[in-house]
Amino acid sequence: MAIDWTLLQDALQASLLVWKLAWRRELIVWIYIPIGILCVLLACWGVDSLIGLSSVSFPASVALLILLFFALILCECTLGSQRTKKIVQIVDIPAGFALRYINVFFTPSFVLLPLSKPVSGVEVGKIISVFLIGFVVIFATTAYFTRGLQILLGSSKRAIIERAEEMGMEDDDIPLTESSRNPPTTGTSSTTELATDDHISTYTQDIILPSRAQDPSQVRGTGGPPQSEPQVTSQPSPPIPQQDPRPPTRPQKWATFVNLHLDTLTYTVLFLFIGLPIYYALDYTMPADLTISILTYFLAISLPSKYKQFLHPVLVSSSIIILAIWILALSNHSSLQKTLKSYSTKTRYIQLFNGQGPDLPPPGAGDIFSSILDVSIVALALPMFQYRNELKRHFPSIILPNILIATASLFAYPALCHALDIAPARSLSFASRSLTLALATPATQNLGGDLQLVAVLCIMSGVLGVLIGPALLKWLRIPEDDYVTRGVALGGNSSAIATALLLVSDPRAAALSSLSMSLFGTVMVALTSVPVVAKVVGSLAGLY
Repeated sequence: MAIDWTLLQDALQASLLVWKLAWRRELIVWIYIPIGILCVLLACWGVDSLIGLSSVSFPASVALLILLFFALILCECTLGSQRTKKIVQIVDIPAGFALRYINVFFTPSFVLLPLSKPVSGVEVGKIISVFLIGFVVIFATTAYFTRGLQILLGSSKRAIIERAEEMGMEDDDIPLTESSRNPPTTGTSSTTELATDDHISTYTQDIILPSRAQDPSQVRGTGGPPQSEPQVTSQPSPPIPQQDPRPPTRPQKWATFVNLHLDTLTYTVLFLFIGLPIYYALDYTMPADLTISILTYFLAISLPSKYKQFLHPVLVSSSIIILAIWILALSNHSSLQKTLKSYSTKTRYIQLFNGQGPDLPPPGAGDIFSSILDVSIVALALPMFQYRNELKRHFPSIILPNILIATASLFAYPALCHALDIAPARSLSFASRSLTLALATPATQNLGGDLQLVAVLCIMSGVLGVLIGPALLKWLRIPEDDYVTRGVALGGNSSAIATALLLVSDPRAAALSSLSMSLFGTVMVALTSVPVVAKVVGSLAGLY
């Protein structure tokens, strides 16, 4: 069979062109980010070791979040803003990656649901009812209480002015949510207006052609999930008459395709040539499960926005992950239960760093996600630092609602659930419903609640906040310019998932949401750590 040298030459030219475009970005992705994540996990381990010297049960990731926030403030006071900005840029390499991927790190809680103990249909209905009604009531109470404090303290008008400044031309110090996968600069292709159901955007007529090596931030690499929709551009300037461009060459077409789909292609290759061989040869599922989880998340976020209004990517990707690993299990003559247990063996980085590795099973994909989730929690210190002045100015409006809601949730939820004949352990899980998962786990352990249920409640609170939170704020007549109320209400009720949404739509609110989430959880963990309080709450739930 004759070799098609022309096709081989085109493929080689396309590979060289892709390499010129992406090599610097890939250097960051595959070297700097893993090293940065490892450093953050080592720091969490060190903080956890210090906490272990006391009798207090507190998550190291949240403690490091607070320490990093104050350390950056101290650096600014001693080293100056310019040197501090350079430190922030270094920290943002792993932190920005962890924040871009934060939603996929929540999927293990739903993937492992089939391993939960069976619950009767009647009790499931009661749990859903308490969850939905409680979410709306506490959300509305938080929003109105925060809004009232804003008006009482006279900071509402200042918030409107600050929000207007943010929406204008603003030079952000920390590009946390700036996508690294923007469409590359067009080279020789023409543009046209394409109408979609959601917006009208300027996009390339045929393909986007890279004409030269670009800034790595403009290249699609594995630094984060691919964009699901083309970006809305500014008003186009009047067209300048010019000659028709030359048609693109075949290497340019291949380079453009690979450049735009580099994330998906990378994880597909890892799944086919690393994940599957290891799975079938060694019966170790982590590489295959990890790449499947990321690919399904890419698929979930590629859904049109009209579907994502009620199909959150965490729920969609979790469902597909369960189906995919079940199919893998059947192909290897295994069961879903066994595969799910290998998906998360409960072996986390702190146990490995403590030298317990030889006595523990190898970590699964869910354990990898849960470990890196701690990096995402620590990374929330960066938006808090960026908007530190706003946090200081509005601190009373943040801390008072969180103390009120934390106390009310701790005592009201267990009593209400017990009155509805919900099991005591599940009743106690509702007390931590609004917390981020990193804080909900120790709080629930202190109370003796159901850890599997609290994980689902926390994630669903975040998902519900993303799906209906903005509409609920609008229905409550909270002004869109009041980013303080938006941040406190979403952070105190929907934790890290809603904060991730605000990082894109309203960075100032995201900073307040991060602080609100941390304060809410800190108050809850502190209260549940007191034996007398834990016993009183347990008696309200019928545990004693």
